[in-house]
Formats: sequence, structure tokens, C-alpha cells
Amino acid sequence: MSRPPERESGVEALAARLRELRAARAHPPSEYPVLLDAALAELDHAVEALRHAAQAPAPPRTPGAGAAYPFKAIFEHLSWPVILTDEQTAVRRLNTAAAELTGLPQAYAAGRPLAALLRPADRAALRAHTAAVARGDGDRSLPVRLQRLPDGPLHATLTAVEAPGEGSPDVLLMFTPTPTPGLAGAEHPEPRSDPATVVRQAELTALLDRTARALLGGASPSSALGAAAGLLRDGLADWALLDLGMPAGPVRVAAHGPREPEDTALEKAFLRQDPRDCPVAVEVMGSGAAAMEQLTDDPDRLGTDEDGTPLMVRAEVASLLSVPLTAPDGTTVLGALTLLRAGAGPPFSLLEAATAEIAAGHLALVAERDGMSGPGRG
Repeated sequence: MSRPPERESGVEALAARLRELRAARAHPPSEYPVLLDAALAELDHAVEALRHAAQAPAPPRTPGAGAAYPFKAIFEHLSWPVILTDEQTAVRRLNTAAAELTGLPQAYAAGRPLAALLRPADRAALRAHTAAVARGDGDRSLPVRLQRLPDGPLHATLTAVEAPGEGSPDVLLMFTPTPTPGLAGAEHPEPRSDPATVVRQAELTALLDRTARALLGGASPSSALGAAAGLLRDGLADWALLDLGMPAGPVRVAAHGPREPEDTALEKAFLRQDPRDCPVAVEVMGSGAAAMEQLTDDPDRLGTDEDGTPLMVRAEVASLLSVPLTAPDGTTVLGALTLLRAGAGPPFSLLEAATAEIAAGHLALVAERDGMSGPGRG
């Protein structure tokens, strides 16, 4: 079948998918078969695009708007979880069953990357197969795991469809869930009750108290800041990174990871990183504004290790929260505190974000008092 040449945006997307597949080599060998299939699909596409580069694109087919209503009605009432995405896995719409399975509200879903809902090891494969289906390479199916159901594999079936009202062919994805003992209620989580919120608030207040005591009782300013960052990791996240803007340039003064890590070298990789190579820390220290990202899907947000592997991928980060260390004058930024949650952990709440900002203010007081940081944003 003859295909149009790859547009510039399509080439950039292909390059991004290949880079992510290359980074996925850091995952266990058991993940390789699915990733190999995805890599072969991308290679086939690249060969085909080069072979037909001189051909003119066919005019797009524009379906009638009147057909959109029946399509939406049928789509919504399908009993299986189904999701309509574009070639980059950005959600166009999903039905009620899919919203309940993924935990992604229908009103919030449009434009969100579906791949971000998956475990990091499965994201590259889904993107590659979705792109292959969208360009007409045939239907696909693959096993995937949702962040919120890490032990319950799903079977994802992808097929191309020209949905009425959409400007280009899309991909219809259907999830076939595999029941897993002990997770029967996970598909319909109960909203957090007010008593639970009160309990969490009490826990966070106690965390701030422990953090303040660590800052006041440290043998030295650097040890006090490191100990406080470790406490914040224990109470809020899987990872805590602390960067300070020294006169000679920003320095990472602490990196605390899981107490029993699977990747024992990852904590050292975070600690050795120059904060100027960590995009989210650079943004926060430059703007003085916090960054809270849920379903984080950009593998470059934390930069790379010394081998070029994205640290987001190695740490399997699902959500991040980075807050500035703002001096008492309210404008000078002395550094950044970045907290990370991995795997199936829940995203950061607004209450937790507020706690992190208060703690960062305490850290800034110690850093400024002891001259541990140079001039920042003012």
C-alpha cells in the first residue's frame, strides 16, 4: 500500500518514540519482547517512509458532521472500556467504562496522554504500536499495565477508525481487564472521606514538626538540610532531591531514594547530577513557581544519567512536585526541593503540595542564614 511521505512533525514524533524505546533498555530483560516488537514496527515504518518519500500525500477524507452523533452514542454505551486516541496516544474521548477503569474523568481526559496512565516500561510500546495502527499498518494487540493496577495486566487491542467529526484517522483502543485477586474494589475507588483528610492533615503537621526539629538540631547546616530532605521523602514521596544555588552554580546537596531500592546505583546517579541538567529544577529555580505534574509523561523532565538514560524512566516516576526555596524577602529563590512518586503511587494532593512549600520555606531559612546559597532570582 502506498503511503504519503512522513511530515516533519511525524519525523520528530518518530525520533521521540525511538529515543524512548532506546531508553527502555534500562528495564528488566523480561520487558524486552514487547519492546522489540515495537522497535521492529518503527523500523518497518521508517523503511516504508523512505521508500515512498517522493510520493505526494493523498487528500484527507472529511467525514460528514451529521454522522458524529450516532457514533458518540454507540461509543458511550459500549460495555467494554474503549478509548479513542490520536497517533501520539493523546485521548480524544473515552467511554464511561474506560473512565472507571483508568480513573481518568471524562471531562478531564481530552488531550491527556493515554500512555502516561501506564507503567513506564509499557509506554514506549503503546506509543509505537498506536502510531503503526494510525498510519495503516494493521491492527495490534499487546499486554499493558495501568499505574493504578500494577499487578493486574490488561490486554489492549488497537484498531484504526475514521471517527466522524475528527480531521484524521484515529485509533480505537479497547481494554480487556484481567481480574486480579485482592483488587476487586480498585476499579471503583471510594472518594476520600472527611475523617481521612483530617488524619492526613495531622500526619503532615507532624511531618513539618519533625522537619523543623531536624533543621534546628543538625550538627551542621548541610547535614541538617540533608536530614530534613530525608524526612520529607519518608512522609511525602519515594524520592527527594534538594538543590541549592551556590555562588559558583547550583549544587545538588541531597538525593534520598527508597530504603530498599531495586536500582541500587540510581541514588548516586541523582546525587551526581548537575541541577542545571535537570529541566524541572531549572524551571522552578528560574521562575520561583512550583511545578506539580500528575501522570507525568515527558521522560526528559529530570534529565539523564551519565549514560544518557532518562532518570524519569529509571526511577519509574509517575508524578512529581518541585517547589522553590524562597528566601524571607519573598522573591529571592535559593534552590529547589523536588519530590517524586514512582510506580502506582497516587499523585500529590494540594494539601501535600502546600506542606512541601512550607517545608521548603524552612529549608530556605537555614540555607540563607548559613550562607549556603548564592543569589538567585530576584
